[in-house]
Amino acid sequence: MQWHEKYGPWALVTGASSGLGAEFVRQLAARGLNVVLVARREQEMEALADDVRRNHGVKTRIVPADLTGPDACCHVGDRTSDLEIGLLVNNAGFGLSGAYADLDLDRLVNMTFLNCVVPVLLTNHYLPLMLERSRGGLIFLASTAAYQATPYLGVYGATKAFNLLMGESLWEECRNRGIDSLALSPGFTRTEFTSVAQMKDASGLREATPDAVVALALRKLGKRPSVIHGFANRMLNLTGRLLPRRAAIAVTSAMLKGRTLS
Repeated sequence: MQWHEKYGPWALVTGASSGLGAEFVRQLAARGLNVVLVARREQEMEALADDVRRNHGVKTRIVPADLTGPDACCHVGDRTSDLEIGLLVNNAGFGLSGAYADLDLDRLVNMTFLNCVVPVLLTNHYLPLMLERSRGGLIFLASTAAYQATPYLGVYGATKAFNLLMGESLWEECRNRGIDSLALSPGFTRTEFTSVAQMKDASGLREATPDAVVALALRKLGKRPSVIHGFANRMLNLTGRLLPRRAAIAVTSAMLKGRTLS
């Protein structure tokens, strides 16, 4: 079965207006999939949709939505009820940095809802339909922050551990039923993440480009349960696993404490 046949004819990408989400839209369109774009910023999605239609001849549908709003995921399901979604990319999310006690509770709750509850709701909607067809795919945006405690980025790291474990678990549950699941863990990537999270730019660190991160995810979908982008990130993860937990937490704390702006 060809790639676009297994995961098509439509893919749905959340957080599709910028960063990794926009790059998923471009690369999925280049592979011949029609794409549903879901995000808050309609104008940015319109421009991106025009670009991929012109360059790749695919169909697009734009669903403007604040996924943290009441019944937003139901709205997305209703707006795509006539489409066969073969690939769901749970990309939408954001981070908050700083000492936990200093962070705004409402923003923490919204972040946790967007990063964790929204993927559950959307997966719950689209996965049963994929199982009926015995084909399809799921991608969950985890992070290198998912592999150890992350002081000063603690709740964000916990939400990404949720996505890592969910993606890997569904890989095992569904792989013999025709559905591929992948948890993708980028490190620092050239997106809006640091500005939204109120972190200093990743100066002195090698930032990945969105195109490289997305290309890796699409290559590894169906081949493994999870993937970390970048050799250095994989080595850091291995080192963190070998160190005593107390030492690993101290190292991560030292790396992150000086990067927060809050």
